[in-house]
Amino acid sequence: MVIHLCKQLAEPPVVVDRPGFGVRTLLLPDDVPAWLALRERAVADLTPQPRPWLHADYEAEMFDKPWWHAERNWLAFVDGAPEQTIGAVTLAIRASNAARIPVVHWLLVDPHWRRRGVGQLLMSHLERAAWEAGFRAVELETHTDWAAAVAFYQSIGYAPVRTSSPR
Repeated sequence: MVIHLCKQLAEPPVVVDRPGFGVRTLLLPDDVPAWLALRERAVADLTPQPRPWLHADYEAEMFDKPWWHAERNWLAFVDGAPEQTIGAVTLAIRASNAARIPVVHWLLVDPHWRRRGVGQLLMSHLERAAWEAGFRAVELETHTDWAAAVAFYQSIGYAPVRTSSPR
């Protein structure tokens, strides 16, 4: 089952500083293999387990979507090793006739680097970009069985809205 969460942005989000880590935007096409490898590491321990992805899956999920823009994709790395991708997040802007909604899409953190602030670092960049684009709330969906993900999002201010997708 899917849970839908939302965070209201009452003031400009502060970009978190995590000594020892850096963040940069996605560089195409060079970063796609690193993103795919990170995804495999990040989802390896999840139940239910997402299926493995190939480059074509990334293209279909990201490149081929009207909401996707490379500058709204951030990669986290260890300072001094920008080629070592340890986290990633994408800001999607879902649009309908009624509204445009910023959505967290694929927050990934390498299991060896979890609980060190990498997720907060990435989310702070995403939330700041959403604010600067004029949005005052950010939404996301995750699987209810992914308890650590749900707990993480709630710890940074996301609250459950519903347990079904609005799509």
